[in-house]
Amino acid sequence: MRTLAHVPHPLMRITINHWNDKYQLRYELDRYEQAFKFESDTFTLEAVQAIAQRISDDVLKGFVTMRSLVQAELNENPPQ
Repeated sequence: MRTLAHVPHPLMRITINHWNDKYQLRYELDRYEQAFKFESDTFTLEAVQAIAQRISDDVLKGFVTMRSLVQAELNENPPQ
């Protein structure tokens, strides 16, 4: 896997990697991550970068939901 680009964002780390003829668009925030794959014969690096910027607000909302779900689960069923 080779890192091709980082997309600037004030809260998340956004990285675009290339692996097995696919671009992997990866978002990271704290202990959480989300990844999307795009075929490199269909999408250009520039197109994936543009997608990364357009969907970043919705991905951030997804992280908030993920965190809420995990916290609720841990409150109901604390680790033993």
